Amino acid sequence: QLQKMADTGEVGDIQDDALKFDTYEQYLDSQISPMDLYYLEDQDLARQLVELGYRGSGETLKREEFMARKKAAEEAKASKLRNAPKKLASADKDLAHFPFLHNLAEREDLVR
Repeated sequence: QLQKMADTGEVGDIQDDALKFDTYEQYLDSQISPMDLYYLEDQDLARQLVELGYRGSGETLKREEFMARKKAAEEAKASKLRNAPKKLASADKDLAHFPFLHNLAEREDLVR
C-alpha cells in the first residue's frame, strides 16, 4: 500500500500531516468537519470514526504510524542540529601577536 501511495505522491502529504500536529488527537480533529460534529454531537465519537477510516479526508494514519513518523522527524531534526558545522572559536581573530594562541588556532580545526 505504501508503494501505491509513493507512486501517487500521497506519502509526502501524510508525513507532512504527522509533522503539523503535536498530538494524535489534534491530527484526528483536523479531519473532522463542523458538519460531523453537528450530527454526531460527540467529539470522541467523531475521532473514532476518523481513526477507523469512515470519515476524514484521504488516508488516515493509525496512532502507531503517527507516533513513529513524529519520532523519526524529531530524531532527524536533532541529528541535523548536532551535525551542523560549528564556527571555530579562533575564527575572525587576529592572533599574530600571540604565538601560543596562534598555534592553538591552527590545531583547533583538527580536533573538532
